[in-house]
Amino acid sequence: MKKSKMIKPVAKTGTKPTLKPVPSLKKAKTAVKSSPKKEILKPVSKPVDPSASSSNEALRQEITALRTQLSRHMAPVSTGSMEEVDAMRRVLNDLMEARMNDVIRELVTIRNSAASAGGEARRIVEQMDALLSDLGAMKFEAERLEHVDPLIHAVSREVSDASLPDGIIMETLRPGFHTSRGIVVAKALVAVNRRS
Repeated sequence: MKKSKMIKPVAKTGTKPTLKPVPSLKKAKTAVKSSPKKEILKPVSKPVDPSASSSNEALRQEITALRTQLSRHMAPVSTGSMEEVDAMRRVLNDLMEARMNDVIRELVTIRNSAASAGGEARRIVEQMDALLSDLGAMKFEAERLEHVDPLIHAVSREVSDASLPDGIIMETLRPGFHTSRGIVVAKALVAVNRRS
């Protein structure tokens, strides 16, 4: 094996041997120490070039002018205009709801026509009920022995039973429909008791 030329043992003096660097490393260190120092660049607080200063100032002025133009065209929304926007939203919402109620009424009419046809139309009635439910219309039936409410019931037939009071619902002939907000789009057809 070759001995390393980099490390030379020191003569024994009773202490632990110390390592000495190889002369070539000493030369490298002294070469670095003796080389001329380069100047470290520091940030300049002011532009050195006078033309650069004027171009920066021109950019600042242009940015300021653009901000002013933008602020003129983008006037802040005042409270009054926000109230107007909210009022418009409410009107549009009411119009959309009214239109949806009209569509539901038409669908209920078609459903009821199919229900009166019977037979094969039963499947169509089930599909129409599912569609109406998806649109937010809810089916309701009149409870037997309740009083007739002209807002949600339409009397279609009269039945005579002397043992029951006058104006009591005997049966529901066709269900009614209302929206999720409770607006009745189709009244329930009922048979009512009339004492003779």
